[in-house]
Amino acid sequence: MDIVSIGPVAGGPSALEREMRAVATRLAGSKLAILYLPYDSDHGAYLRAAEEGLGGPVVGATTGGAAFTERGATRHQPVAAVIGGPGVGFEVSVAGGLDTSPARAITEAARPVVAAARGFTSRSHALLTLADAFACDGEALLSALTDAVPPHWRLFGGTAGDDWRFQGSKVFARGEVLDRAAVLVGLFTEGAPSLVTRHGWCAAEGSRELTVTAVEGARIVTLDGEPAAKVYRAELERLGLMRPGEDLVPVIAKYELGARTVFGNELKIRGPMGVGEDSSVQLAAALPLGTVVRVVTADADGLIAAATDLSRRALEPLAGSAVRGALVFDCAARLQLLGERYGDQVAAFQGGRNFPMVGMACYGEIARFGGSIEGFHNSTAVMAAW
Repeated sequence: MDIVSIGPVAGGPSALEREMRAVATRLAGSKLAILYLPYDSDHGAYLRAAEEGLGGPVVGATTGGAAFTERGATRHQPVAAVIGGPGVGFEVSVAGGLDTSPARAITEAARPVVAAARGFTSRSHALLTLADAFACDGEALLSALTDAVPPHWRLFGGTAGDDWRFQGSKVFARGEVLDRAAVLVGLFTEGAPSLVTRHGWCAAEGSRELTVTAVEGARIVTLDGEPAAKVYRAELERLGLMRPGEDLVPVIAKYELGARTVFGNELKIRGPMGVGEDSSVQLAAALPLGTVVRVVTADADGLIAAATDLSRRALEPLAGSAVRGALVFDCAARLQLLGERYGDQVAAFQGGRNFPMVGMACYGEIARFGGSIEGFHNSTAVMAAW
């Protein structure tokens, strides 16, 4: 499989169309493009331009504030990956109405993807998913995806963002700009992607263990028997991470919750997305009743070190051969924390090598494979490399 990166692209939709056309001319076989767009852009115009230039299907999503290639990061311009080459197959499907019945929507959308896989002799089957972050609970999405495909399939992807407005995100497929939907892409290749996750967050020094004592879907209603936002605020103030009277929402974007797992001291991160009038805390994905959580922190150096380690682990299985390319799904919370140093993390994803790479800052990350903490993630980077 070959991956060609495009962008960041200046010059509007017409410039994107020209770049797509140039790639389509030189890349053999069937081709599929993955397009990442700023939330404040003409999504329809860019999507039409990409499809016209490629002459093939284009899928994509709005970002949580940034997208990047090996050439650098951008907050205001599109980037894209074109996947193709001899022996590569793919199938695109859309799960609509994700907010009403995610399990049924994913099951129905996955059916033609799984059926299409039988028509290829490829040894590796993977499912790339791009979903509206606000359509359903991330764990429900991951559970539905897991049940809808054979157990040997590798799952990866991310949820779209809206540049920290927390109002609604968009995904793209079949010439349409969609919400309340997920785009499923079956990728059928000879070699399996090397799939790795890493976050680099740790429990804040002196933080207490808090128990989830009431939940409603992806909302934590109470922690330790008290309103969740009240307890969260008190813990942040006790740790000196926020001042009394400060707005809670922007603070918890940087000091999230880490859930205890069976993987030793490694925590699974959950990103708060808002606070309800009842002092509940809305998460990107649910936590089971009884889960023990702590406030987590990270600094720029730690996140960049984690990105370096992510690249090393992802590229190790490919040692001795050229890296064909990589897709990266990086949480928008990392963008918020890194700020002007975000470009340093993008460089770290390259691990000192030079290969086509395309990624975006998203609101949640998907990774299911044979190892590490699997599932639906927040504040985590996921790399799939070929």
